[in-house]
Amino acid sequence: MSTIDEAELRAMLARAGLPHSPEQVRAILPGAEIVQRLLARVNTPLPREAEPALTFQVEQK
Repeated sequence: MSTIDEAELRAMLARAGLPHSPEQVRAILPGAEIVQRLLARVNTPLPREAEPALTFQVEQK
């Protein structure tokens, strides 16, 4: 997985119309890398065993 670099973050902020200084971009960069890893993890498909219908067992009487 690639990590975000300063130029890419600067371009993303510009596309979003967010004003920023070079110091702000450097300050935001560590958090942007964390968010990028989190998004990759959230968008990874879960295994079949993680489906809610398979995690509960109906009580048999």
